[in-house]
Amino acid sequence: MLPGMTNLVDRLLPDELWQRIQPLLPAPPARLRGGVPRRIPDRNCVAALVFMARTSTPWALLPAKELGCGSATTCWRRFDQWAKAGVFDQLQALLLDELGEAGRIDLERVSVDSFSLRAVKGGT
Repeated sequence: MLPGMTNLVDRLLPDELWQRIQPLLPAPPARLRGGVPRRIPDRNCVAALVFMARTSTPWALLPAKELGCGSATTCWRRFDQWAKAGVFDQLQALLLDELGEAGRIDLERVSVDSFSLRAVKGGT
């Protein structure tokens, strides 16, 4: 890579954003009977998720090689683990707090939405 050039991961996930996300990520799960530690960096998997969100790319078309994230399956497993650990809820709260403290949330543009489901037989 030429000096001053950045790779795709750095462009999708700048250091400033990565420094906010990294502390929220749980430690990798313990490997039973030892096993090989993770070889794919978390940062690459997060960058792949950013790529997917920005481009609406389905898992099957994820450019895993270009993102250095192993495979779509690897990214999906990390996404699933992080979602179950509440990482994305924590990140949303963190970023909204920062925007609020900086006075960058315009409450005139807030909307409230609701979702209803019919109760199934005998449900309330």
